Amino acid sequence: MRIRQWLIVLAALGPGCGGYDVAGNGRAWYYTCGDPVCTSYRPPAGVARCTSESPGQSCSTEGSRCDPVDNCNRLLVCSESDPKLGGCPISSRRFKQDVAYLTDGEREECARELRGLRLARYRYAGSGDLRLGIILEDDPPAVVVDRGREQVDLYGYASLAVAALQAQDRRLEALEREIRELRAALEDARAKADAGAAGAAGPARAAPRPPRPGPGP
Repeated sequence: MRIRQWLIVLAALGPGCGGYDVAGNGRAWYYTCGDPVCTSYRPPAGVARCTSESPGQSCSTEGSRCDPVDNCNRLLVCSESDPKLGGCPISSRRFKQDVAYLTDGEREECARELRGLRLARYRYAGSGDLRLGIILEDDPPAVVVDRGREQVDLYGYASLAVAALQAQDRRLEALEREIRELRAALEDARAKADAGAAGAAGPARAAPRPPRPGPGP
């Protein structure tokens, strides 16, 4: 039981808007993933508000849900296991709207933003561990910041890095194609030059024969 409780706590502190859950025996109330970035509360359709339910409290009906009115828009769900153990945030298209894939130009912009990101070494106040990361007051790109909780949005951070890598890979492919074309043009020029030199020299001539000796005295 102790191991299970620690697993639940670790999962709650993982990616996404996790909560601090304390498991009971059998079915219990758990937080769902919620929004990848916490902004403000939005009433969910078809879900009643919670009354006395709280995370870790035992419950009876598997799959029952209630709305705890949470800024991350998490719900409480009655389950035998923590639904966040499968990972957060949720990436299925059915949970999203206004989906628009990045253009090549937008990937280039992401690469420029990533190159301009100021990284710093620091220690948290009261801690001796040296860390590497960003400082919110340095005005990093909005996509990597969770302003509501004054921390980095790791999901946005990773997505920005992927877009920058894709832009870099596209530039490398273009350079490799240009190098191949230049090599082919150089080989073609060399072949034409060799053919021209051979034509200017003409066919090889036989060496002249020495004159025959005349009649003796």
